[in-house]
Amino acid sequence: MAYLVYNTKEEALERAEQQGIFKNYWYHRLNSEGVKNKVGTRYQTYPQITSSNTWALDVTEYELTEDEQAATTDSVTFAEPKEA
Repeated sequence: MAYLVYNTKEEALERAEQQGIFKNYWYHRLNSEGVKNKVGTRYQTYPQITSSNTWALDVTEYELTEDEQAATTDSVTFAEPKEA
């Protein structure tokens, strides 16, 4: 898998949102009134917290820029799940 790592969840979600728009997921499509549906699939992948408190986004199947491609990593350590 290929990951992009972000300092904040918001940054990672912004990139995930761009991919959802690129893929024309239902959430981003316009309804008959010309307004976004805002229901249905929004993201291709969702960021996960890492053990170093950064956010990893699985971009294995994303369309990446050259800069993004150079910044990917295949080694990420995820945080341990918290017990309820």
